[in-house]
Amino acid sequence: MVRKVLGILGSPCIEGNTAALLDAALDGAAKAGHAVERMNLARMNIHPCDACGECDSGTGCAQHDDMGRIFQNVREVDAIVLASPIFFMGVTAQTKAMIDRCQCYWYEKYVLQKKPYEGRRRPKGLFISCAGSSKPIVFDPARHVVKSFFAAIDYEYAGEILLGNTDDPDLNARKEIALEEARAAGRRICQ
Repeated sequence: MVRKVLGILGSPCIEGNTAALLDAALDGAAKAGHAVERMNLARMNIHPCDACGECDSGTGCAQHDDMGRIFQNVREVDAIVLASPIFFMGVTAQTKAMIDRCQCYWYEKYVLQKKPYEGRRRPKGLFISCAGSSKPIVFDPARHVVKSFFAAIDYEYAGEILLGNTDDPDLNARKEIALEEARAAGRRICQ
């Protein structure tokens, strides 16, 4: 069965380390026979949440921008690979704006108590991230945000591929290992 995997790149560097890991995961998914699509948040018109409260009505978001493409995909795909580098210990502004706009799914799940995947397999979410810092805790704040995002859209958290200390001039060997881990995670994301 062909499953759908959506890659969401939250980096303004569409050819950086985070993008390379995302592409490796999508390559793994494609080689496993799945249909893949990649969205680049930095190239999309996504407004920040303005806390208008419209999503509390259960009718979705009141804003009309490129977020509509993501809203459509969230309930149609079998997996999302969310990739964001670390900026100031968190996900990028582009990624956070997209996540904040998903408040409507939180409302749907926790207030309306809808079960959107009843009768079908629950989708999975994979987090990919890179950080220039070598601090052991550099990914912790972003990890909490991403896990909350996947919980709100009712996806199973399928794991993470994290590559720290990317400012290290001897990065190549560690990057190759991370790329292979990303390919493997992409191959198994829909299992």
